[in-house]
Amino acid sequence: MDYIIFDLEWNQPPTPEAAVTEPMYVSGEIIQIGAVKLNEAFEVIDELRLYIRPIYYPKLHKRISALTHIREKDLETAPTFSEAYAQFAQWCGEEYGYMTWSMSDMPMLLENMQLHGIDCSRLPVCYDIQRIFGREIMRSDTRCSLDHALEVLNMKGDKAHDALHDARNTAKICGFLDLEQYIEEYAAPVYALPPLQGVYPTVHDALQREELRLFPCPFCGEEVKGESFAQWDPGSFMSYGVCQEEEAEFLLQLRVHKLSPGKFRFQRLLYGVSEDLWELYQDHLS
Repeated sequence: MDYIIFDLEWNQPPTPEAAVTEPMYVSGEIIQIGAVKLNEAFEVIDELRLYIRPIYYPKLHKRISALTHIREKDLETAPTFSEAYAQFAQWCGEEYGYMTWSMSDMPMLLENMQLHGIDCSRLPVCYDIQRIFGREIMRSDTRCSLDHALEVLNMKGDKAHDALHDARNTAKICGFLDLEQYIEEYAAPVYALPPLQGVYPTVHDALQREELRLFPCPFCGEEVKGESFAQWDPGSFMSYGVCQEEEAEFLLQLRVHKLSPGKFRFQRLLYGVSEDLWELYQDHLS
């Protein structure tokens, strides 16, 4: 099996109130995919950079343009997301897992796939290299930036905020980690759920809504009800649920998007319970 380290850059609405809500809420539109491919020995064997022409947010946010140095003219002749994702999927190959620095890119990838009607039913296992680095190197659950991790290892990285550069920098850190020894402890199966359309007046109100804790088992389709949400990080919450039919355990992540005062939208992502995620969930409950 190969491992695909990917990183994304995405455009945002000019203001939270200007976010597109039809055909679904769009928190961001991907404009660049950068990826590095590792073989089973975790050696770099290929890399890829794709620019993507935005459709829903065609005008680049000033902050995004300043951060990434991507200009609108760079994207005028770029493929659409559907076309670029097809290239990316073909490049990934037949058998692979995803690696990312933190799990923030995966929800954005899924959101854009759902926005463009791309099948999300067969997603690869994902590994959070930021989490692995924290636990195995820093011996802490504290999250650190990619730049700081390179500093800790006394490594010089490529310039940040280019998707391919960030993927390369993550690959450099992978080369330092003993992934063969402990990578399977961090394997996190990911499952997409249908987009949520509701708007809620407060986060507290949403957390009390039972419908947000209900989800279909990805194996049998039976409805699963998660436990009460626990705070995961400043922008998300997690709920534990079990499918009795399949005896399968899941963690349901609820990500918060504030549109304006009194208007909150949410995105859900489902994970299979790995040894590491279960420990992390238990830590957040205590």
